[in-house]
Amino acid sequence: MHVAQLATDAQVVVNGGEQRGLIQSDGRFAVDNLRLGDSLLEIASTNYAFPKIHVRIAISEEDGQAAVAARYVQLGSKWSEETPVLAYPLQIGASAKYDFFTPRQGFSIITMFSNPYMLMVGASLVAVFVLPKLQANMDPEALKELQAKS
Repeated sequence: MHVAQLATDAQVVVNGGEQRGLIQSDGRFAVDNLRLGDSLLEIASTNYAFPKIHVRIAISEEDGQAAVAARYVQLGSKWSEETPVLAYPLQIGASAKYDFFTPRQGFSIITMFSNPYMLMVGASLVAVFVLPKLQANMDPEALKELQAKS
């Protein structure tokens, strides 16, 4: 997917909206003044779904420089140090394209008769038309016994 396919409102969101950054036409983005520690980086787009990324910024004890480690993360799970670190600069691809439209289903006689309302209508029709015919064909003695019970 090229960045040109992203909607103009696509942007990089950090920690649910604490900070935001716009995506440039060449695909680069920058979010300035991120705090030390852990952050959740998301790309908010109306047309594509992107993976969430856990970003950890720490000061290296050896040279005092800031070290950045980015990992994919599943929402609802704990951030794990076992997942592999992503290469810098980040290459983030869309994981799916949103599809907001479902095709209209055609007519199906099976679907029509599996509707609970139609099943109730069918049972009522059987009770109205078929049961009197069955009673007319019953043995007269059995019919008298049935009427005596009720």
